[in-house]
Amino acid sequence: MTNEAELSLLARQWGATAVPFGLVNANDWLQTPGAQKALAALNQTAALRSVMLLCGANGVGKSPLVGRWMRSLDTRLFHPLCLTQATLSGTGILSALATKLGKPASFRRERNLQLIEDALDQLERRILVVILDEAQNYSHATLEEVRLLLGLNLPEQPAFALVLLGDEYLLASLKLRNQRALYSRLACQVSLEPWSPAQCTQYLNTALGAVGLSSSLLEAAAAELLVNASAGLPRSLCLLARAAWINAALEKAQKVTPAHVNAAIHQVPCVPGLLGPSSAEPTSA
Repeated sequence: MTNEAELSLLARQWGATAVPFGLVNANDWLQTPGAQKALAALNQTAALRSVMLLCGANGVGKSPLVGRWMRSLDTRLFHPLCLTQATLSGTGILSALATKLGKPASFRRERNLQLIEDALDQLERRILVVILDEAQNYSHATLEEVRLLLGLNLPEQPAFALVLLGDEYLLASLKLRNQRALYSRLACQVSLEPWSPAQCTQYLNTALGAVGLSSSLLEAAAAELLVNASAGLPRSLCLLARAAWINAALEKAQKVTPAHVNAAIHQVPCVPGLLGPSSAEPTSA
């Protein structure tokens, strides 16, 4: 296995400032129309203390997009926090929220509710923004606890803004009878779509340029193979392109060729563009 020092040496041999194809690098982030639409909806959701659902396939870039958005929020106006442990129980999520709000969590539900309410008062004019990642994996009881929290200060306005991140089938799940109360609160739903071939090519060129490399170092046929194999999913495109580059660098090649991409396809387990209908993951439980 190539370690960090060896990867840095390979990058220097290519004249690169770092290993290329890092999806969340600030310099090679791709601002697609879909991402801009999602960012606009996120900003509106935070400002209005409303509830939003951002959905899309695994690897389409929901979490990196929201992570960048959270870091961009003005901390004088907003207090964002994200929960990524979708296995939390109803009691567990109250404890986690209390802890993230700087309070000593308790095993008693009523105590955690009081701690959360106290923390909200201390935020004063700042708006709490709660993000639940992998929301499709939360139980009904856990999501219901979060929904009930929205009404802590019901006479005035919702207690915080809520953003749900989940797979494509989450919207349909929320339509079920036991989730209708949360579904009825959705003010906005945005589906993040895979990148188009042109956007994939743009990312590949931008990612190379971000580390000081020319796009000509990636052969056109290799780029096309990467685009097709990734099926437009940013995570898969990043993993495949990075593996292909490492293969080329280890061989001391001057360019990334289709042969290097083919080797990467055999190396990376999940290649969405090669998955047939029978081998695709199920879309519902």
